[in-house]
Amino acid sequence: MKYKILLIIFIAQYLFFPLNTFAQISENKITSISFENNALTINTLGKITYTESRLKDPDRLVLDILNCSLESESLQRDFRSPLDENVSVAEIAKGHVRILFFGRASINRKSFLSNNDRTLVTKIARIDAEPDKSDENNQQTSLERELPGKLKDILIEHKSDESEIQITTSKSTKFNTYFLKNPDRYAIDLLNVSPPEKPLPQFSSTPLISGLRVGRAANGVDATRVVIDLSKPDLECNVSSTLIGNKIKIKVKAKKQKEGSAKSSNIKVVIDPGHGGYDTGAQYGGFDEKDITLSISMKLKKELESRGVKVFITREEDSFLSLAERVDITNSVKPHVFVSVHANAMKSTRTIRGVETYYWTKGSQKLAYYIHKSILNDINIPDHFIRRAQFFVIKHTSVPAVLCELAFLSNHDDRKLLTSSAMQENYAKAVTDGILKFLDIDTRPIEIKKPVPEKEAPKKKEDKKSKV
Repeated sequence: MKYKILLIIFIAQYLFFPLNTFAQISENKITSISFENNALTINTLGKITYTESRLKDPDRLVLDILNCSLESESLQRDFRSPLDENVSVAEIAKGHVRILFFGRASINRKSFLSNNDRTLVTKIARIDAEPDKSDENNQQTSLERELPGKLKDILIEHKSDESEIQITTSKSTKFNTYFLKNPDRYAIDLLNVSPPEKPLPQFSSTPLISGLRVGRAANGVDATRVVIDLSKPDLECNVSSTLIGNKIKIKVKAKKQKEGSAKSSNIKVVIDPGHGGYDTGAQYGGFDEKDITLSISMKLKKELESRGVKVFITREEDSFLSLAERVDITNSVKPHVFVSVHANAMKSTRTIRGVETYYWTKGSQKLAYYIHKSILNDINIPDHFIRRAQFFVIKHTSVPAVLCELAFLSNHDDRKLLTSSAMQENYAKAVTDGILKFLDIDTRPIEIKKPVPEKEAPKKKEDKKSKV
Protein backbone atom coordinates (compact mmCIF):
# COMPACT_ATOMS: atom_id res chain seq x y z
CA MET A 1 0.00 0.00 0.00
CA LYS A 2 2.84 2.40 0.89
CA TYR A 3 4.46 1.93 -2.50
CA LYS A 4 1.13 2.45 -4.26
CA ILE A 5 0.65 5.81 -2.51
CA LEU A 6 4.17 6.91 -3.44
CA LEU A 7 3.58 5.88 -7.03
CA ILE A 8 0.36 7.92 -7.19
CA ILE A 9 2.15 10.98 -5.78
CA PHE A 10 4.96 10.58 -8.29
CA ILE A 11 2.54 10.31 -11.24
CA ALA A 12 0.58 13.36 -10.06
CA GLN A 13 3.76 15.44 -9.81
CA TYR A 14 4.90 14.24 -13.22
CA LEU A 15 1.58 15.08 -14.88
CA PHE A 16 0.68 18.38 -13.27
CA PHE A 17 3.90 20.08 -12.27
CA PRO A 18 5.13 20.68 -15.83
CA LEU A 19 1.74 22.06 -16.85
CA ASN A 20 1.72 24.58 -14.02
CA THR A 21 5.28 25.61 -14.78
CA PHE A 22 4.46 26.06 -18.47
CA ALA A 23 1.38 28.12 -17.62
CA GLN A 24 3.53 30.55 -15.66
CA ILE A 25 5.95 30.93 -18.58
CA SER A 26 3.64 31.31 -21.59
CA GLU A 27 0.13 32.19 -20.49
CA ASN A 28 -2.29 33.27 -23.23
CA LYS A 29 -4.59 36.32 -22.94
CA ILE A 30 -8.21 36.88 -24.00
CA THR A 31 -8.41 40.32 -25.64
CA SER A 32 -12.06 40.61 -26.61
CA ILE A 33 -15.43 38.87 -26.16
CA SER A 34 -18.62 39.47 -28.13
CA PHE A 35 -22.06 37.86 -28.31
CA GLU A 36 -23.88 38.47 -31.59
CA ASN A 37 -26.23 36.51 -33.83
CA ASN A 38 -26.56 33.85 -31.08
CA ALA A 39 -22.82 33.19 -31.28
CA LEU A 40 -20.09 33.85 -28.70
CA THR A 41 -16.76 34.95 -30.20
CA ILE A 42 -13.56 35.04 -28.13
CA ASN A 43 -10.28 36.47 -29.46
CA THR A 44 -6.87 35.82 -27.88
CA LEU A 45 -3.24 36.83 -28.38
CA GLY A 46 -2.02 33.26 -28.88
CA LYS A 47 -3.35 29.89 -29.95
CA ILE A 48 -6.29 28.54 -27.95
CA THR A 49 -6.42 25.20 -26.16
CA TYR A 50 -9.83 24.29 -24.76
CA THR A 51 -11.95 21.42 -23.48
CA GLU A 52 -15.69 20.96 -23.94
CA SER A 53 -18.30 19.18 -21.78
CA ARG A 54 -22.02 18.71 -22.45
CA LEU A 55 -24.14 18.04 -19.38
CA LYS A 56 -27.80 17.16 -18.90
CA ASP A 57 -30.45 17.82 -16.22
CA PRO A 58 -30.25 20.74 -16.58
CA ASP A 59 -28.82 21.23 -20.09
CA ARG A 60 -25.53 23.08 -20.09
CA LEU A 61 -22.30 23.39 -22.06
CA VAL A 62 -18.98 24.03 -20.31
CA LEU A 63 -15.93 25.29 -22.20
CA ASP A 64 -12.61 25.58 -20.35
CA ILE A 65 -9.89 27.63 -22.05
CA LEU A 66 -6.61 26.37 -20.64
CA ASN A 67 -3.42 28.26 -19.90
CA CYS A 68 -5.26 31.53 -20.53
CA SER A 69 -6.46 34.54 -18.57
CA LEU A 70 -8.59 37.63 -19.15
CA GLU A 71 -6.66 40.69 -20.28
CA SER A 72 -8.89 42.87 -18.07
CA GLU A 73 -11.59 42.29 -15.44
CA SER A 74 -14.15 44.00 -17.70
CA LEU A 75 -14.08 40.92 -19.93
CA GLN A 76 -15.65 38.86 -17.13
CA ARG A 77 -19.20 39.13 -18.40
CA ASP A 78 -22.68 37.60 -18.49
CA PHE A 79 -24.94 37.45 -21.55
CA ARG A 80 -28.59 36.57 -22.03
CA SER A 81 -29.33 34.63 -25.20
CA PRO A 82 -32.65 35.13 -27.05
CA LEU A 83 -32.94 31.33 -26.95
CA ASP A 84 -33.75 31.19 -23.21
CA GLU A 85 -30.11 30.69 -22.26
CA ASN A 86 -27.66 32.28 -19.83
CA VAL A 87 -24.03 32.66 -20.87
CA SER A 88 -21.19 33.58 -18.50
CA VAL A 89 -17.44 34.12 -18.95
CA ALA A 90 -15.21 34.08 -15.88
CA GLU A 91 -11.62 33.39 -14.88
CA ILE A 92 -12.21 30.77 -12.19
CA ALA A 93 -8.51 30.32 -11.39
CA LYS A 94 -5.17 31.69 -12.49
CA GLY A 95 -4.78 30.80 -16.17
CA HIS A 96 -8.18 29.07 -16.38
CA VAL A 97 -11.15 30.75 -18.10
CA ARG A 98 -14.53 29.02 -18.05
CA ILE A 99 -17.48 29.71 -20.36
CA LEU A 100 -20.84 28.33 -19.23
CA PHE A 101 -23.91 28.07 -21.47
CA PHE A 102 -26.95 27.26 -19.32
CA GLY A 103 -30.33 26.47 -20.87
CA ARG A 104 -32.07 24.27 -23.40
CA ALA A 105 -30.15 25.70 -26.38
CA SER A 106 -26.73 24.99 -24.87
CA ILE A 107 -26.36 21.37 -26.00
CA ASN A 108 -27.24 22.42 -29.55
CA ARG A 109 -24.06 24.50 -29.76
CA LYS A 110 -20.78 23.67 -31.43
CA SER A 111 -17.38 25.34 -31.08
CA PHE A 112 -14.62 25.76 -33.62
CA LEU A 113 -11.34 27.64 -33.95
CA SER A 114 -10.42 30.09 -36.71
CA ASN A 115 -7.91 32.89 -37.31
CA ASN A 116 -4.94 30.52 -36.83
CA ASP A 117 -6.54 29.09 -33.66
CA ARG A 118 -6.69 32.54 -32.04
CA THR A 119 -10.48 32.90 -32.28
CA LEU A 120 -13.00 30.57 -30.63
CA VAL A 121 -16.59 30.70 -31.96
CA THR A 122 -19.47 28.89 -30.26
CA LYS A 123 -22.67 28.94 -32.30
CA ILE A 124 -26.00 27.19 -32.59
CA ALA A 125 -25.75 24.16 -34.88
CA ARG A 126 -27.64 21.01 -35.68
CA ILE A 127 -25.95 18.15 -33.81
CA ASP A 128 -28.75 15.59 -33.82
CA ALA A 129 -27.59 12.04 -34.49
CA GLU A 130 -30.31 11.60 -37.08
CA PRO A 131 -31.45 15.01 -38.38
CA ASP A 132 -34.79 15.41 -40.09
CA LYS A 133 -33.89 14.87 -43.75
CA SER A 134 -36.98 16.72 -44.91
CA ASP A 135 -35.41 19.86 -43.46
CA GLU A 136 -31.73 19.13 -44.06
CA ASN A 137 -31.24 22.18 -46.27
CA ASN A 138 -32.32 24.64 -43.59
CA GLN A 139 -29.36 26.44 -42.03
CA GLN A 140 -31.31 27.40 -38.89
CA THR A 141 -32.24 25.07 -36.07
CA SER A 142 -35.80 24.75 -34.80
CA LEU A 143 -34.79 26.82 -31.79
CA GLU A 144 -33.78 29.73 -34.00
CA ARG A 145 -36.85 29.41 -36.23
CA GLU A 146 -39.16 29.68 -33.22
CA LEU A 147 -37.95 33.19 -32.54
CA PRO A 148 -38.30 35.95 -35.18
CA GLY A 149 -35.29 38.15 -35.73
CA LYS A 150 -35.19 41.92 -35.51
CA LEU A 151 -33.88 44.52 -37.91
CA LYS A 152 -31.21 46.28 -35.86
CA ASP A 153 -29.58 48.81 -38.17
CA ILE A 154 -29.15 50.05 -41.74
CA LEU A 155 -26.06 51.96 -42.85
CA ILE A 156 -25.51 53.68 -46.21
CA GLU A 157 -22.07 54.63 -47.50
CA HIS A 158 -20.98 56.09 -50.85
CA LYS A 159 -17.48 55.79 -52.24
CA SER A 160 -16.37 56.82 -55.70
CA ASP A 161 -19.03 55.48 -58.09
CA GLU A 162 -20.66 52.98 -55.73
CA SER A 163 -23.19 53.13 -52.89
CA GLU A 164 -23.36 50.34 -50.30
CA ILE A 165 -26.24 49.51 -47.96
CA GLN A 166 -25.47 47.27 -44.98
CA ILE A 167 -28.46 45.70 -43.22
CA THR A 168 -27.87 44.17 -39.77
CA THR A 169 -30.34 41.79 -38.14
CA SER A 170 -30.34 39.87 -34.86
CA LYS A 171 -30.11 36.41 -36.47
CA SER A 172 -29.07 34.56 -39.62
CA THR A 173 -31.56 35.77 -42.19
CA LYS A 174 -32.99 34.38 -45.40
CA PHE A 175 -34.23 36.91 -47.92
CA ASN A 176 -35.84 37.49 -51.30
CA THR A 177 -34.93 40.36 -53.63
CA TYR A 178 -36.91 42.17 -56.33
CA PHE A 179 -36.01 44.77 -58.97
CA LEU A 180 -38.98 47.06 -59.60
CA LYS A 181 -39.48 49.54 -62.43
CA ASN A 182 -41.36 52.83 -62.97
CA PRO A 183 -39.78 54.22 -60.87
CA ASP A 184 -36.62 52.11 -60.50
CA ARG A 185 -36.25 50.65 -57.04
CA TYR A 186 -34.73 47.57 -55.40
CA ALA A 187 -36.58 45.68 -52.66
CA ILE A 188 -35.36 43.01 -50.26
CA ASP A 189 -37.66 40.99 -47.99
CA LEU A 190 -36.00 39.82 -44.76
CA LEU A 191 -37.85 36.62 -43.89
CA ASN A 192 -38.94 35.98 -40.29
CA VAL A 193 -37.55 39.38 -39.28
CA SER A 194 -39.59 42.05 -37.48
CA PRO A 195 -39.29 45.76 -38.32
CA PRO A 196 -37.30 47.91 -35.87
CA GLU A 197 -39.15 48.82 -32.68
CA LYS A 198 -38.03 52.45 -33.00
CA PRO A 199 -37.81 54.50 -36.23
CA LEU A 200 -34.39 54.33 -37.84
CA PRO A 201 -32.42 57.56 -38.33
CA GLN A 202 -33.20 59.69 -41.38
CA PHE A 203 -31.25 58.42 -44.38
CA SER A 204 -29.08 60.78 -46.41
CA SER A 205 -29.34 60.41 -50.17
CA THR A 206 -26.33 59.53 -52.32
CA PRO A 207 -25.69 60.13 -56.04
CA LEU A 208 -27.24 56.69 -56.70
CA ILE A 209 -29.86 56.34 -53.91
CA SER A 210 -32.63 58.90 -53.54
CA GLY A 211 -34.40 57.28 -50.61
CA LEU A 212 -34.90 54.22 -48.42
CA ARG A 213 -38.04 52.88 -46.76
CA VAL A 214 -38.63 50.12 -44.20
CA GLY A 215 -41.92 48.37 -43.47
CA ARG A 216 -43.77 45.06 -43.39
CA ALA A 217 -43.77 42.95 -46.54
CA ALA A 218 -46.99 42.73 -48.49
CA ASN A 219 -49.34 39.76 -48.92
CA GLY A 220 -49.23 38.77 -45.27
CA VAL A 221 -45.65 37.45 -45.47
CA ASP A 222 -43.89 37.38 -42.10
CA ALA A 223 -41.03 39.58 -43.26
CA THR A 224 -39.62 43.09 -43.21
CA ARG A 225 -39.26 44.81 -46.57
CA VAL A 226 -36.51 47.32 -47.29
CA VAL A 227 -37.09 49.39 -50.44
CA ILE A 228 -34.18 51.29 -52.00
CA ASP A 229 -35.21 54.13 -54.34
CA LEU A 230 -32.70 54.43 -57.18
CA SER A 231 -31.89 57.95 -58.42
CA LYS A 232 -31.29 57.00 -62.08
CA PRO A 233 -31.99 54.17 -64.52
CA ASP A 234 -29.49 51.52 -65.61
CA LEU A 235 -28.17 50.85 -62.12
CA GLU A 236 -27.29 47.37 -60.91
CA CYS A 237 -27.81 46.13 -57.35
CA ASN A 238 -25.70 43.21 -56.17
CA VAL A 239 -26.16 41.43 -52.86
CA SER A 240 -22.78 41.01 -51.19
CA SER A 241 -20.97 37.76 -51.85
CA THR A 242 -21.12 36.74 -48.17
CA LEU A 243 -24.77 35.86 -47.56
CA ILE A 244 -24.63 33.79 -44.37
CA GLY A 245 -25.04 35.56 -41.06
CA ASN A 246 -26.79 38.64 -39.80
CA LYS A 247 -25.22 41.21 -42.14
CA ILE A 248 -26.41 41.70 -45.73
CA LYS A 249 -24.67 44.12 -48.07
CA ILE A 250 -26.19 45.55 -51.24
CA LYS A 251 -23.89 47.39 -53.64
CA VAL A 252 -25.44 49.85 -56.10
CA LYS A 253 -23.45 51.03 -59.10
CA ALA A 254 -23.86 52.05 -62.73
CA LYS A 255 -23.83 49.24 -65.26
CA LYS A 256 -20.59 49.02 -67.19
CA GLN A 257 -21.41 47.39 -70.46
CA LYS A 258 -18.39 45.82 -72.10
CA GLU A 259 -18.16 44.82 -75.72
CA GLY A 260 -19.33 41.26 -76.09
CA SER A 261 -20.63 41.09 -72.51
CA ALA A 262 -24.22 42.21 -73.09
CA LYS A 263 -25.46 38.63 -73.06
CA SER A 264 -23.51 37.64 -69.95
CA SER A 265 -24.49 40.67 -67.85
CA ASN A 266 -27.69 38.94 -66.70
CA ILE A 267 -25.92 35.69 -65.82
CA LYS A 268 -25.47 34.73 -62.15
CA VAL A 269 -22.92 32.16 -60.95
CA VAL A 270 -22.36 30.83 -57.43
CA ILE A 271 -18.80 29.73 -56.59
CA ASP A 272 -18.30 27.49 -53.57
CA PRO A 273 -14.73 27.28 -52.16
CA GLY A 274 -14.58 23.87 -50.48
CA HIS A 275 -14.03 23.45 -46.72
CA GLY A 276 -13.04 26.41 -44.47
CA GLY A 277 -12.57 27.28 -40.80
CA TYR A 278 -11.82 24.25 -38.65
CA ASP A 279 -12.56 22.01 -41.67
CA THR A 280 -9.16 22.19 -43.40
CA GLY A 281 -9.84 19.58 -46.06
CA ALA A 282 -6.81 17.66 -47.33
CA GLN A 283 -3.40 18.60 -45.87
CA TYR A 284 -0.19 17.82 -47.75
CA GLY A 285 3.19 19.50 -48.16
CA GLY A 286 2.34 22.19 -45.61
CA PHE A 287 -0.76 23.29 -47.57
CA ASP A 288 -4.43 23.15 -46.54
CA GLU A 289 -7.07 22.44 -49.15
CA LYS A 290 -9.32 25.18 -47.67
CA ASP A 291 -6.73 27.87 -48.49
CA ILE A 292 -6.13 26.64 -52.04
CA THR A 293 -9.83 26.43 -52.87
CA LEU A 294 -10.42 29.96 -51.56
CA SER A 295 -7.50 31.41 -53.53
CA ILE A 296 -8.59 29.79 -56.80
CA SER A 297 -12.25 30.69 -56.19
CA MET A 298 -11.41 34.38 -55.68
CA LYS A 299 -9.44 34.36 -58.96
CA LEU A 300 -12.37 32.59 -60.66
CA LYS A 301 -14.73 35.24 -59.30
CA LYS A 302 -12.53 38.02 -60.71
CA GLU A 303 -12.25 36.31 -64.11
CA LEU A 304 -16.01 35.78 -64.40
CA GLU A 305 -16.73 39.37 -63.38
CA SER A 306 -14.32 40.61 -66.04
CA ARG A 307 -16.57 38.84 -68.57
CA GLY A 308 -19.67 40.62 -67.24
CA VAL A 309 -21.02 37.79 -65.05
CA LYS A 310 -22.60 38.45 -61.64
CA VAL A 311 -20.79 36.28 -59.12
CA PHE A 312 -21.79 35.15 -55.62
CA ILE A 313 -19.31 33.29 -53.45
CA THR A 314 -20.26 31.22 -50.43
CA ARG A 315 -17.27 32.38 -48.38
CA GLU A 316 -14.66 35.12 -48.84
CA GLU A 317 -12.63 34.25 -45.77
CA ASP A 318 -11.43 31.29 -43.71
CA SER A 319 -14.82 30.47 -42.22
CA PHE A 320 -16.83 27.27 -41.80
CA LEU A 321 -20.08 26.68 -43.65
CA SER A 322 -22.16 23.54 -43.46
CA LEU A 323 -23.25 21.72 -46.61
CA ALA A 324 -26.84 22.86 -46.03
CA GLU A 325 -25.76 26.48 -45.69
CA ARG A 326 -23.94 26.32 -49.05
CA VAL A 327 -27.04 24.85 -50.69
CA ASP A 328 -29.26 27.48 -49.06
CA ILE A 329 -27.09 30.27 -50.45
CA THR A 330 -27.29 28.81 -53.94
CA ASN A 331 -31.03 28.21 -53.93
CA SER A 332 -31.72 31.70 -52.56
CA VAL A 333 -29.62 33.32 -55.31
CA LYS A 334 -31.14 31.12 -58.07
CA PRO A 335 -28.02 31.30 -60.27
CA HIS A 336 -27.57 29.85 -63.74
CA VAL A 337 -24.59 27.75 -62.60
CA PHE A 338 -23.09 26.42 -59.34
CA VAL A 339 -19.41 25.38 -59.15
CA SER A 340 -17.83 23.86 -56.02
CA VAL A 341 -14.02 24.08 -56.05
CA HIS A 342 -11.91 21.34 -54.43
CA ALA A 343 -8.47 19.74 -54.41
CA ASN A 344 -8.33 15.95 -54.46
CA ALA A 345 -6.25 13.62 -52.27
CA MET A 346 -5.46 9.94 -51.94
CA LYS A 347 -4.01 8.64 -48.67
CA SER A 348 -3.06 5.22 -49.97
CA THR A 349 -0.75 6.47 -52.74
CA ARG A 350 1.02 9.67 -53.78
CA THR A 351 1.37 8.71 -57.47
CA ILE A 352 -2.21 9.32 -58.65
CA ARG A 353 -2.78 12.72 -60.23
CA GLY A 354 -5.21 14.42 -62.56
CA VAL A 355 -8.44 16.42 -62.79
CA GLU A 356 -11.88 15.02 -61.93
CA THR A 357 -15.24 16.73 -62.51
CA TYR A 358 -18.41 15.52 -60.77
CA TYR A 359 -22.08 16.06 -61.57
CA TRP A 360 -25.32 14.41 -60.45
CA THR A 361 -28.36 15.68 -62.36
CA LYS A 362 -28.83 15.25 -66.08
CA GLY A 363 -29.00 19.04 -66.48
CA SER A 364 -25.50 19.31 -65.02
CA GLN A 365 -23.82 16.75 -67.31
CA LYS A 366 -23.13 19.21 -70.13
CA LEU A 367 -21.71 21.77 -67.68
CA ALA A 368 -19.32 19.14 -66.30
CA TYR A 369 -18.25 18.22 -69.82
CA TYR A 370 -17.40 21.79 -70.88
CA ILE A 371 -15.53 22.67 -67.67
CA HIS A 372 -13.58 19.41 -67.71
CA LYS A 373 -12.78 19.84 -71.39
CA SER A 374 -11.59 23.41 -70.88
CA ILE A 375 -9.30 22.49 -67.95
CA LEU A 376 -7.64 19.73 -69.97
CA ASN A 377 -7.13 22.17 -72.81
CA ASP A 378 -5.48 24.88 -70.65
CA ILE A 379 -3.70 22.85 -67.94
CA ASN A 380 -1.04 20.18 -68.55
CA ILE A 381 -2.60 17.58 -66.28
CA PRO A 382 -3.77 13.96 -66.72
CA ASP A 383 -7.44 13.25 -67.35
CA HIS A 384 -8.96 11.50 -64.32
CA PHE A 385 -12.43 11.49 -65.88
CA ILE A 386 -15.86 13.04 -65.54
CA ARG A 387 -17.79 11.18 -62.85
CA ARG A 388 -21.34 11.05 -61.53
CA ALA A 389 -21.73 11.16 -57.74
CA GLN A 390 -24.26 12.21 -55.09
CA PHE A 391 -22.20 14.84 -53.30
CA PHE A 392 -24.55 16.92 -51.16
CA VAL A 393 -23.88 20.34 -52.68
CA ILE A 394 -24.43 19.20 -56.28
CA LYS A 395 -27.35 16.90 -55.48
CA HIS A 396 -29.47 19.42 -53.58
CA THR A 397 -28.90 22.60 -55.60
CA SER A 398 -31.75 23.45 -57.95
CA VAL A 399 -29.51 24.55 -60.87
CA PRO A 400 -26.82 22.95 -63.07
CA ALA A 401 -24.07 22.14 -60.57
CA VAL A 402 -20.61 20.56 -60.63
CA LEU A 403 -17.90 19.76 -58.11
CA CYS A 404 -14.39 20.22 -59.56
CA GLU A 405 -11.44 18.26 -58.15
CA LEU A 406 -8.83 20.38 -59.89
CA ALA A 407 -5.81 18.21 -59.01
CA PHE A 408 -4.45 15.89 -56.31
CA LEU A 409 -2.93 17.78 -53.40
CA SER A 410 -1.39 14.48 -52.30
CA ASN A 411 0.71 14.31 -55.50
CA HIS A 412 3.91 16.36 -55.73
CA ASP A 413 3.44 17.48 -59.36
CA ASP A 414 -0.25 18.30 -58.96
CA ARG A 415 0.51 20.20 -55.76
CA LYS A 416 2.80 22.49 -57.73
CA LEU A 417 -0.11 23.33 -60.03
CA LEU A 418 -2.53 24.00 -57.18
CA THR A 419 -0.17 26.24 -55.21
CA SER A 420 1.26 28.28 -58.10
CA SER A 421 -0.40 31.69 -58.43
CA ALA A 422 0.06 31.63 -62.21
CA MET A 423 -1.50 28.18 -62.51
CA GLN A 424 -4.37 29.23 -60.25
CA GLU A 425 -5.04 32.02 -62.76
CA ASN A 426 -5.03 29.43 -65.55
CA TYR A 427 -7.51 27.27 -63.65
CA ALA A 428 -9.77 30.31 -63.16
CA LYS A 429 -9.66 31.13 -66.88
CA ALA A 430 -10.31 27.51 -67.89
CA VAL A 431 -13.33 27.10 -65.59
CA THR A 432 -14.68 30.46 -66.78
CA ASP A 433 -14.36 29.41 -70.42
CA GLY A 434 -16.21 26.18 -69.64
CA ILE A 435 -19.04 28.00 -67.88
CA LEU A 436 -19.50 30.52 -70.70
CA LYS A 437 -19.40 27.74 -73.28
CA PHE A 438 -22.13 25.89 -71.37
CA LEU A 439 -24.24 29.06 -71.26
CA ASP A 440 -23.72 29.55 -75.00
CA ILE A 441 -22.07 32.91 -74.42
CA ASP A 442 -18.57 32.06 -75.61
CA THR A 443 -19.09 30.44 -79.02
CA ARG A 444 -15.39 29.87 -79.73
CA PRO A 445 -14.63 26.17 -80.12
CA ILE A 446 -12.49 24.50 -77.45
CA GLU A 447 -10.16 22.14 -79.24
CA ILE A 448 -9.40 19.22 -76.99
CA LYS A 449 -6.21 17.26 -77.50
CA LYS A 450 -7.51 14.01 -76.05
CA PRO A 451 -10.87 12.31 -75.42
CA VAL A 452 -12.85 13.13 -72.30
CA PRO A 453 -14.17 9.83 -70.91
CA GLU A 454 -16.82 9.56 -68.27
CA LYS A 455 -16.94 7.17 -65.35
CA GLU A 456 -19.35 6.36 -62.57
CA ALA A 457 -17.77 7.46 -59.28
CA PRO A 458 -16.75 4.61 -57.00
CA LYS A 459 -19.17 4.29 -54.08
CA LYS A 460 -16.43 4.68 -51.50
CA LYS A 461 -15.48 8.12 -52.86
CA GLU A 462 -17.89 9.96 -50.55
CA ASP A 463 -16.21 8.36 -47.53
CA LYS A 464 -12.69 9.41 -48.55
CA LYS A 465 -13.20 12.99 -47.40
CA SER A 466 -16.09 15.34 -46.83
CA LYS A 467 -17.08 17.30 -49.92
CA VAL A 468 -18.36 20.66 -48.75
